[in-house]
This record gives sequence, structure tokens and C-alpha cells, in this order.
Amino acid sequence: MNLLRLLVLLLLAGGVYLIVDGGIADKKIEQGIEKGKEAALEVAEMLEESQPDSNSSENKETLEFKGSLYQWIGKDEQSLIEAFGEPARKDASAYGFEWWIYNKDPEKYLQFGVQKGNIVTWFVTGKDLEAEPLSIGQDYASVQSIHEFKQEVTYTDGIEQFTFQLTEEDMKSRPLVKLSDSVYAQLYFDTFTQKLSSIRVMNAEVLLKQQPYRVTYRGELPDNPAILKKEWAAIENGREKQIFDITNRIRLRFGKEPVKWYEPVAEVAFLHSKDMSINNYFSHYGQDGTGLKERLEEGKVTYVRAGENIAAQYPDAAAAVEGWLNSKGHREALLHEGYTHLGVGVYQDYYTQNFLALP
Repeated sequence: MNLLRLLVLLLLAGGVYLIVDGGIADKKIEQGIEKGKEAALEVAEMLEESQPDSNSSENKETLEFKGSLYQWIGKDEQSLIEAFGEPARKDASAYGFEWWIYNKDPEKYLQFGVQKGNIVTWFVTGKDLEAEPLSIGQDYASVQSIHEFKQEVTYTDGIEQFTFQLTEEDMKSRPLVKLSDSVYAQLYFDTFTQKLSSIRVMNAEVLLKQQPYRVTYRGELPDNPAILKKEWAAIENGREKQIFDITNRIRLRFGKEPVKWYEPVAEVAFLHSKDMSINNYFSHYGQDGTGLKERLEEGKVTYVRAGENIAAQYPDAAAAVEGWLNSKGHREALLHEGYTHLGVGVYQDYYTQNFLALP
């Protein structure tokens, strides 16, 4: 008997006792309690039937995309709610907007950046996902036939001019496409398969704030908002969750089981990110020579196998994961079929994810 059935039974049986207590014969009381028990079981069964089964495929939400996703920049949040419903959560960002996270579909993942009630950016990834006019998994040449890839992409605002200069590696892994005078798309490719891994679309202001490429300009770059310590904590927490979500979508894309969140190792990962940031270094080994093994021991984390990915100076969580996917060693950890759990720790622009196989 589960907790719900027991609770209803106790309440109804107790209710019958209170009603019949007070001068009624014992036999009547016993009969009343028995009837109460029967009624309680019937009500509990009815309530159980009405509860959604979290393991049922009918309870899984599917993200449905109607029309071009490119249309969303500039639309208001009410339009977003009407199309996709309320988000699973809202995460802070470092760029003045709030991420609305849609992650209920286990194979598809979508996040919208909302600022002052309007959509200023979005990011999508997953498996077999149509994002008209493109689709996740589409090969590089096919995407290039739809969008021309250039090594220099320019945004002009009056007399101000900003030119983004892409390296050869940028052209292979994340070309930048100008969709309109003020809307741009970053197309992330898996360079091992040469297939489209994810899509990010943003307005010019977000692009200039994030500066994911080298930029030359005439004019002034927009300022990013000053971030207080308590605000960083919210941003870091959001980035950790986003890395977890995106990691599992990528694992599912390659036929790997999703990993589960493991808080003890997330704390270990956070402390390593913080140490790298504060002491201005970037390595799997601390300045005292200790590595992941020693950090897990200090955190009292038991495991059978462990692996670690680190990244720094990426503008956000999505960019960091796509970077790991295109690095051989990091990719192996990301897609290792033996890992069952994951903890992510982000400190400002330093990222650590620790994978585990638990005993």
C-alpha cells in the first residue's frame, strides 16, 4: 500500500470513528470502521487512477515545432507560452535576459532568452529534430546549400559597424549566418560526423554582448550588465542544469543511456571550477598537483570509474558542451556508455563536469 492509499484509509477510518464514537454499541463501531476501510480503499484506487504515471510514455511531453523557428526573435513571451506552454524552469543569464527552459521531451531541448517580455535569442538541440528550414543531424554540405557561410559577417547600425571574423576552425564547427539586418544564427556542427548538432539564433545585441568570434568595429560595443556575487550564483546554477540537460540529449542522440544527477560529485566539480578561476589556471590538476582521484577522495565520493571535462571562457553552457563534443578526449567522456551519473560545477566562466560509474 503506498502512502496515498494509507493516508486516505487513516483519514476516512478516523473520520468514521469520530462520527460513531459517543454512545453507540461496539458492534456498530466495528461495522462502521469496516465500511470506512472499504470506502477508503475505493477512494484511494480512484485517486491512484487519476495520478499520472511518470514512467508512462503518455506522460512524456513532446516539443512540437510549427513553422520556422527563425520567426521567434522579437516575439513576446505570451506568444511563447501559447506555442509551448510554461517553461520547466527559468534560468538567469549573464547577458541581461532570462532563459526559459523547455526540457520535458527526453530527446529534444529548447531554451529561449527573454528580455523585457520579448525573445532575443534561442537555442535548440536534440535527436531527429526539425527546426525549419533546418534539422538537427543534417549534413554540413546540405546546410551550406541553404545558408551561405562566410569568414566575415558584418552588422551595421547607422554609422557603427561591427565585423565578426571567423577562423577556419570556426567555419567547420560553428559558422555564423546573417538571417536579416539584425538577426544571426550560430550553427554548431559535430566535426566528427560533419552533421548539425544544434542551432542558436540571436539578435545583434546578444551577439555583440557574447562576442563568440573575433570582432573589429567602428563605434561602441554594448556593455554587459554588472553582475553581483549573489547574481553569479543563480547564473552558475542555471548553467550547471543546462549542461546536464544538453549532455543527456547528446548522449541519447548517440544511443547512450542518460546519466543521472549526482550532487556529491557536483560539489567536487564546483570547487575545481572555483579554484581554477580564483587562481587563474586551467588544468585537470590543481596547483598542488592533485587530480580528479584526490578531489573525489576528499569529497568522500565512491565510484567504479570517473572522468572529467573542463572548459573556460565560453559565453554560456551550450557553447561549452558543443566545445567538448568536438574535442576527442572530452567527447569520449561525454559519450562513454559506462557512466551512470554526472555532477556539474560552474564558477563564473569556468566549467567542470565529472562523470561517474557508481558501484
